[in-house]
Amino acid sequence: MFVVSERVPIEALRPSQLYLHAGKLAAVLERVEGETLEYDPLPVFAFDGERSLTDGHTRAFVAHLTGADELRVVPDPDLPENHDVALYRECIAWCEAAGVESVADLSGRVLGPDEYERRWIERCHRAAERLDGA
Repeated sequence: MFVVSERVPIEALRPSQLYLHAGKLAAVLERVEGETLEYDPLPVFAFDGERSLTDGHTRAFVAHLTGADELRVVPDPDLPENHDVALYRECIAWCEAAGVESVADLSGRVLGPDEYERRWIERCHRAAERLDGA
């Protein structure tokens, strides 16, 4: 199935993760040419009528840093078949509670590898284990 990407205002997309990995950020920043970043469309899924990024947070943030006011996105219709929707909902709730409601809100939330692992990946694993046991 061929899915067409669309452009949406960057502020219309909600993050589903609280932090960015410093190493990934550095790698994506290296790909910036001039003042633009070339990237594949970012996957989004509608949770309760609002579109959230399901991947590509670092690319979205770098696009924000380069002054982009729109992002190219594609629907992520297979998300419910391939991932735990309840976990994504929990991650989105964490973001809301922390005031991370737009890509710009990821500013100041870049962590080194060890801290990223501890503060984000381990938190997600604990939540996934709890949700699996529910």
